[in-house]
Amino acid sequence: MEQADMLWAAQECGAAEFGDERLTPRLIRVVAALAAHPGESIPVAMGDWHQVKAGYRFLNNPKVTPNAIIAAHAKATAERLKGQNIILVAQDTTGISLNTHEATQGLGPIGPKDSRGLFVHSCLAGRIDGTPLGLVHQKSWARTGTKADDTKESERWIEGMRASKARVARDTRLVMVGDRENDFFGYFAAVAEERVDAIVRAAHDRKLEGEYPSLAKALAAAAAVGTLTVTVSRTPEHPEREATLALYTTSVDLPPTTSYRGPRKDPVTLHVVGAYEVAAPPEVKEPIHWILFTTLPVADVEQAAIVVRWYALRWRIERFHYVLKQGCNVESLQLQTARRLENAIATYSIVAWRILWLTYEARENPDAPCTTVLTDLEWKALLLILNKKKILRGVHVPHNPPSLSTAVIYIARLGGFLARKSDGEPGVKALWRGWRRLEDMVSMLEAAEVSGFVGKG
Repeated sequence: MEQADMLWAAQECGAAEFGDERLTPRLIRVVAALAAHPGESIPVAMGDWHQVKAGYRFLNNPKVTPNAIIAAHAKATAERLKGQNIILVAQDTTGISLNTHEATQGLGPIGPKDSRGLFVHSCLAGRIDGTPLGLVHQKSWARTGTKADDTKESERWIEGMRASKARVARDTRLVMVGDRENDFFGYFAAVAEERVDAIVRAAHDRKLEGEYPSLAKALAAAAAVGTLTVTVSRTPEHPEREATLALYTTSVDLPPTTSYRGPRKDPVTLHVVGAYEVAAPPEVKEPIHWILFTTLPVADVEQAAIVVRWYALRWRIERFHYVLKQGCNVESLQLQTARRLENAIATYSIVAWRILWLTYEARENPDAPCTTVLTDLEWKALLLILNKKKILRGVHVPHNPPSLSTAVIYIARLGGFLARKSDGEPGVKALWRGWRRLEDMVSMLEAAEVSGFVGKG
């Protein structure tokens, strides 16, 4: 797998610019090693002590920055975005808890009292079918603990929107998608200025200009346009289910708020979609109740349904952060400074996207050949390990590469996925566990081929 991972890492990171041409090959080697061992520590992933030291020197080099690392990947993402008529970019912030790292310098408060760590804000671009195509922007920082943090941090949403626009071709429609923290007047003013589309979940009631004095009153008078049935993903508390949503639409004029310090003086006109779950099962404690601001048209049920469906795809950014923290274990990194941690988080982010992309690509293009994402040695190793009992009994096993969806199920089975009819599609957790086992198998085959212990092919 080493050669395949090196090739993939070169495609994602080959455009890195550090002001030192020797650093780009080092980034490629680090990303390839982490991709082959998702969830492992840097020493385990890098292998021998010489490579471990080289990896740590790379993360500590003053010329290496998280912006440069992500920018290289974002250039590769921009290539994948070409040819798409519409691109959705979901942005969100997550806290990286490093509370047990008492010796790490440069951390700041996050969440509960005495909790320390970093914040990471990511912009994940994807197709309208939900397949994530890569990051177009990421920012990490430590809070100072002052009141100025809130005002300063709100700018990350505007910064992410503008960075995303710069990565998307002019003939592609960009739709930014954000949750309730994204709901503030300065962002809507910036969206209007940049002339991009947006969907943002409303965080609270607010004053309006025009016929209705508040958002709540405008929604109370909103027109019912129809219903929409959506699939609600399974959770630890509930299985996957179908939910029927009643859709209401209206348009509102949002005036500048008292906290707004920008140049705009007039209101921003936005459309609103209210999506309310009808007859939710009694065991569901929080039925769907979404109020969505958008620049997209909502004149009928079809247009309103598009807004709701695209907002629902915002879940991908949360899954990305989940893989980054739980799959790549960035909260367990033992590094001495926040700057080294930020470089490591940016590097692991590329790996986390790859795992997430593989999961959803297999769902959207199940019949594609697995050779689009796996090398010959990788898919052959899968067939060997999953058919070893048949092989030992002398039963013939097909030597053709399986489809992408089949290969992903095979990888997930290595990670504990049972693949029963009731289990649905494999999740990212089983996939990253299986990927680690597959790496071990491929490494053994590579070593056997090199040593001549077994023949190639």
